[in-house]
Amino acid sequence: MTQAVVPVKNPVTQRALSLLGQGLQSSAFWLLEHLLPARENFWCFCTWPGQYAHTMDNPRAVFEAVKDDPAIVKIILRKRGQVAASAANEGVNVIVVNVETLRGAYYLAVSRFILTGYGLGGLCSYSAWITSKHKIIQLWHGIPLKRIGKLFPGEKYWDLETPKYTATVCSSARDQAIMAAAFAPLPIENVWLCGLPRNDLFLKDEISLPADYRQQLGDLRRRLDGRRFVLYAPTWRATEDGIYAFSDEERAALDALSKRHNVAFGIRAHANRRIQDAYADSLKAGSIFFANDFPDVNVLLRITDVLVTDYSSIYIDFLLTGRPILHFTYDVEEYVKERGFLYELDEALPSKWFKSFGELLAQLDAALEGRGIDAQRYSGAKMLFHTHADHSGLQVANRIRALAAR
Repeated sequence: MTQAVVPVKNPVTQRALSLLGQGLQSSAFWLLEHLLPARENFWCFCTWPGQYAHTMDNPRAVFEAVKDDPAIVKIILRKRGQVAASAANEGVNVIVVNVETLRGAYYLAVSRFILTGYGLGGLCSYSAWITSKHKIIQLWHGIPLKRIGKLFPGEKYWDLETPKYTATVCSSARDQAIMAAAFAPLPIENVWLCGLPRNDLFLKDEISLPADYRQQLGDLRRRLDGRRFVLYAPTWRATEDGIYAFSDEERAALDALSKRHNVAFGIRAHANRRIQDAYADSLKAGSIFFANDFPDVNVLLRITDVLVTDYSSIYIDFLLTGRPILHFTYDVEEYVKERGFLYELDEALPSKWFKSFGELLAQLDAALEGRGIDAQRYSGAKMLFHTHADHSGLQVANRIRALAAR
């Protein structure tokens, strides 16, 4: 008689088993890493935490540039809890694998190239064992306005990580110097001045986008239902308490302004459930909605009419569109102390920043009426950050191909 297997429900036991599994996984990877040679035509691409089981942002744009190349094996490293994305069926020699499995450990161990958009700690539980036999291309996730890497003293793990990097990307001469310092000892000639690949995803013709991005665009247009689109995208903060929560009166004013201009006000927050709950009444009206269910912000930027942000580097990408950008910097004094900036804000921001909700309403009203852009200041900010050609994803891919040919 076969005895039924009873699942373990005790959280302490589950945690112990999880740690044991991670330990075994790390040991297996360590052996594979040291026993197996790397294969020059194997490229690993990171995915982001969450349900979306395909890479995004800069790694996705490079993937798009090589997905039909039969000479390259493209491995998408899926995270726990993700299900295979149908979009991964596009291309040839594409493998989608759960990185936290023996198979995932094998593919990571034998891939010469690892393309990531964040620190290696987010890649998998055993990333500390990755050795110098790999060529790690740190594509990052934006042009930094805030201190990152070794330029931010609050994150010491970069001291162990950055010596493993082969190359990173940048978008201007100033950006190149900053990325070299942030990821030292990376030589400045290995900070490739070719622009950010992710910009391809909102600049190229829609017909050239992958199927999943076109589907998301269709979903967004249906949600907008003919209205123009204002996107509010505040940057990351250490705690929920640091994120601005509009009062009932402020939400009503935003709703009224949105209806007057026939716009939808989308909010893309950083893991901010408290604010989402606070917006419940406005969400019913339909003029304010949350856009966190769209995995890649580049989809949203394609049809954003006015961008409202604070210090998020999303605005640097959006400069390429020439459309209005508003900077709602309600906590600028505190944020300078918390994270700090790499540029003087007067130099880097394309419009005068403001701190009050009243100014937000006034500037948003002006932007929606086609007023308020300081053309000289906007152009200066754009020239500061963007001195590169188009097709950045292909440029990065070709540089990686050149590394493989050496």
